[in-house]
Parts: sequence; C-alpha cells; structure tokens
Amino acid sequence: MKRACGNVSGILFQYPFYAGIMGIIVGTGLGKQIGSSLAQTATVKTLPMIAFFTRGLVNFAIPSAGGEWAVIGPSIIETAKVLGTEMSPEQFSKFIARLALAVAYGETLTNLIQPFFILIILPVMGAGVRLQARDVMGYVFIPFIAYMLVYLAFICSVSM
Repeated sequence: MKRACGNVSGILFQYPFYAGIMGIIVGTGLGKQIGSSLAQTATVKTLPMIAFFTRGLVNFAIPSAGGEWAVIGPSIIETAKVLGTEMSPEQFSKFIARLALAVAYGETLTNLIQPFFILIILPVMGAGVRLQARDVMGYVFIPFIAYMLVYLAFICSVSM
C-alpha cells in the first residue's frame, strides 16, 4: 500500500476501520441510543444545533455522509416529528429544511479537520516532493474555526 500510494496510504488504510466502526455503532444500537439521548433534551430551537454538533462528532468516527446519516438520521427525523406536531405544514417544512442544512453543515465542517479531499489534491501538489497529509493539516484549522462560527451564527439566527 505504501508503494502504491505513498503520500496518502495513511488515510486509505483507515477506510476498513471506519466501516467496522459504523457496523458496530449501527449493529449494537449505540447510534440510535446516542441520537435518542441527545434528542430528548432538544427543543425546536436547539435541535438544529444538536444535529449540527452530532453530525460533526459522528463524522470523526464515520467519514461517509451516508454512513453518518444511517447512524443519526433516524433519531433526528423522529425528534423532528415529535417536536413538529404543533406546527403548521409550512412551519414544519421550514423546520425540516433548517435541520437538513444543520446536518449538512455539521458534516462538511468537520471535513476540514479530517479532509478526505486531500486524497485527490496531495498527489498533484506533492509531485516530486514528500508531502504528507499531516503537512497540510495546520492550514485547514483556521478555516474550520471561521466556518464553525459562521455556521453557528446562521443556524442560531434563522427564524422559523
């Protein structure tokens, strides 16, 4: 593996572990339990922020958007249904849209700290140089903080 893809072998080596982690979280019901316990404290105003942070945390264990959704998606949807019982159809539609954005933002934000897009960029940038993923990680931390503040401001300020 190191010979075939030396500058990204450390990242590629992790994929089977991520699949195993997802299997454990989904198969044991741990994902549902985590999502349910977080959702129990949620309100209409706090659920988008909870979904944002939960999706971001799950992204570290399972960097696949579909795998992450399989772990936390059902809990978020069930919580939204419970919280949205008193809403009009238009309000509920806006609430679901806000949740969908919060979930997407949480997933994309943590991709800056765990940047799998580097798999494509490193071979091009590192042509003729021994450039490793750890060499660029410091440069993505500042955008991570900036985007997190922007996302949180957006999620918290949008009115229903």
